[in-house]
Amino acid sequence: MILLIDSYDSFTNNLAHLIKDATKQEVIIVHNDAFKPDEYELFYTQIKQFFQYIVIGPGPGHPANARDVGIISWLLHRIANDEIQIPILGICLGFQSICHEFGNRVGKLDQVKHGQIYDMSPVGENELFLDMSKFPSVRYHSLFVDIETLNDEIEPLGYCYERKCEGTDDVRILMAIKHKNYPFYGVQYHPESICSESGKQLILNFSNIAKDVNSKWRQNLNSSRSGDEYKGLGSHEIRESSLVDENASVSPLDNITFEKIELADSISPIDICDHFYQKDKDPNFVLLNSASIPGEWSIIGFPIPGESDVITHSVDNMDQIMLSKYKSDKKEHVNVDGHDGAWKYVANSMHKRYIPRDEIKSKIMNYHQREIPFFAGYMGLISYEEGQHLVFGKIGPICDNTPDLKLVYIQRSVIFDHITKEWFIISVNDTSNWAATMTKTLNTVAPININDIPSSVKNLALKKDNDSIKFELPSQDVYKEQFTKCQEYLHSGDSYELCLTTQSKIYLPSYIHAWDIYKVLTLRKNPSPFSCFIEFDDCCLLSSSPERFLSWKDNGDDKIVELRPIKGTVRNTPDVDIAMATKILKTPKEMGENLMIVDLIRHDLYQFTDDVKVSQLMAVEEYKTVFQLVSVIQGILDKRKGFHGIDILHRSLPPGSMTGAPKKRSVQLLQDIESLQSNSIQGGRRGIYSGVVGYWSITDDSDWSVIIRSVFHYNRDFENTKESNLWRIGAGGAITVLSDADSEWDEMNLKLTSALSAFK
Repeated sequence: MILLIDSYDSFTNNLAHLIKDATKQEVIIVHNDAFKPDEYELFYTQIKQFFQYIVIGPGPGHPANARDVGIISWLLHRIANDEIQIPILGICLGFQSICHEFGNRVGKLDQVKHGQIYDMSPVGENELFLDMSKFPSVRYHSLFVDIETLNDEIEPLGYCYERKCEGTDDVRILMAIKHKNYPFYGVQYHPESICSESGKQLILNFSNIAKDVNSKWRQNLNSSRSGDEYKGLGSHEIRESSLVDENASVSPLDNITFEKIELADSISPIDICDHFYQKDKDPNFVLLNSASIPGEWSIIGFPIPGESDVITHSVDNMDQIMLSKYKSDKKEHVNVDGHDGAWKYVANSMHKRYIPRDEIKSKIMNYHQREIPFFAGYMGLISYEEGQHLVFGKIGPICDNTPDLKLVYIQRSVIFDHITKEWFIISVNDTSNWAATMTKTLNTVAPININDIPSSVKNLALKKDNDSIKFELPSQDVYKEQFTKCQEYLHSGDSYELCLTTQSKIYLPSYIHAWDIYKVLTLRKNPSPFSCFIEFDDCCLLSSSPERFLSWKDNGDDKIVELRPIKGTVRNTPDVDIAMATKILKTPKEMGENLMIVDLIRHDLYQFTDDVKVSQLMAVEEYKTVFQLVSVIQGILDKRKGFHGIDILHRSLPPGSMTGAPKKRSVQLLQDIESLQSNSIQGGRRGIYSGVVGYWSITDDSDWSVIIRSVFHYNRDFENTKESNLWRIGAGGAITVLSDADSEWDEMNLKLTSALSAFK
């Protein structure tokens, strides 16, 4: 076995997978603060007995800060003072810790490198880089150890060349070392990155070094996991368990209606929804509308007033789930065990409704030529605050019991396949004649006259109220202050990337309906792959998002899980084609941003599967208003191992593209930084913005998009009045050491304009 000490990095699982793949041994991961100081000696005793070697992984911070390294400092000196030599390989922070603990200064780089690829050059013929010549790898570090001032205890094994500025000679940056007296080795670069080469060979070489050391010093090493002595360490392992109780009973499929219907080519999902809106001005529908590639389906869910189940959770009241019926005042509160308890409740509520796809298809006479993504299930939204790592004690409310998770159970739906241009009516376990009635209704739907849709939301207001539409936008001066703080943390080693976001406010006359706003936003301004209209009793979301966060769907005995992070944006104008956009986006800054999120997502997936691949790396995709740099990461989830898509959703929120990396430290830093804007919410609360919206079918297929390019509203927002409603828009972008404050401000405003333009 191999022990990996994690310092709360967002690439740790990538490193663990690399080690497992190279050595075929089990890797046990523990946090550097998993043990109290009075437990250190017992922990060390167990290490000596059971582990081939120790890998000290990367992480945020500085090796001189105890809160950043935990047990690492103590452990290095304990092994150095022991007769038994335990081999150690340090990566990034681990490398810096070895150098620091044995008398070398760890300082700040003049030119910080985050997500940049450099050639690594071994020093002569050395055992760590055996059979390895110059090779490219990824640098993620703000701190460094000066090769020119290295003391006699540390021997350099590798470096890279870096040019400080034009007209000067390249200088060497230390990239690999060994201790002259102890079997301690380290590399500054990240061998586990998707863009690093020769990582597997590095691990194999170090494993051979460790084997030689162990044969000399640790001949009684017991690498099996048996023995009572190991139990204490095992309780500190970082191990994931599924949210789903597999023993819970599931509901049977009593009946299903699945009918293909013919509608005129001119009819769109928005036309159907508008028909119901015009009918009673109080629409009972939820729309997930794929208006462009890569989305393929539009789903209109029809919740039943007084009958359809609604689940609500708020981090303002962490230990309770609220159960209600759609558009009903009747509510029930159920106690749960904190944040994870709320997720378990949701997971098992769906699990009880689970129906295998094959069982459903066996009841359908004429199935579709393509797999249907949604038969029945939950549709709704999950806020940024329902994710991991936030300091909840800092977060202020937006309204009473701010809805952070809002899901409605849908058993009646109309769906449209944008690929085949076919429509379907579906109802599950529904004994009414709803499907027949809906078929008749759909045959009366007429297309919207685009000329009837105002070019701006302001035209929905009465003339006397035009002056009442007010905007409260972020301050550029404060943004520059926030940018400076981000740079301080990026240069101090606390983060590689910080996704700095801002909030804007729009005050609209209260009589303007959300559906009318949505039509302007979608039909006039910004059609998108993941558009949605969701209106509940306490919140409303109008999204025109271009970014899929996470989907999972059947693939035989497995589930295919896919994430599509977007990092890098260029305005789509008549004088910018895809070739020019590619030239702009294929720069170290933009590619570095994207690479960091790709590596972060790989880490998230490796918590639940070893089968992860990057099927598209930093490709330029064109949308109506922007060009974007998009990657695609896929994983195969083996259902027999007990994990589900909901487990990945739970553990990978908030979306990495909206936080930065390492995620935990970045999320917590952003809470303070984003609070600086005067129109921000206490504790940097983002609310619905940069959460996710989507569906989760009873077949355990699901698709969630990141809530960006969107506007949202809380019915009980503290800033609402009788005459006006407050609508909120979030916008932001990734700040790296290569960022420029003015350029980032411009990019943030470009993204803000995608939604804000509908109101001006």
